[in-house]
Amino acid sequence: MKRSEEAQREMDFAVGLRPNDGNVPYNCACINCKLGRKAEALTAIRKAWDAGGRDPVWTRRDPDLAILHGDPEFEKLFPPERA
Repeated sequence: MKRSEEAQREMDFAVGLRPNDGNVPYNCACINCKLGRKAEALTAIRKAWDAGGRDPVWTRRDPDLAILHGDPEFEKLFPPERA
């Protein structure tokens, strides 16, 4: 957690290697959440959505993305499950 510059460098490297892989921005969203960078996490999760990463059940249950819960954009992309 104290190596945010290295984390950013690795995220940039992964995006460069696999720019069309929806898993990469999803994982970037998780990392940004863990670093407390909510705006960057939202941008990344939106990119994951655009690349086909649209599993609302998994995404809502992923504890790494907890800081996004309640955000209007996140809620629009990944609405809560209906009982």
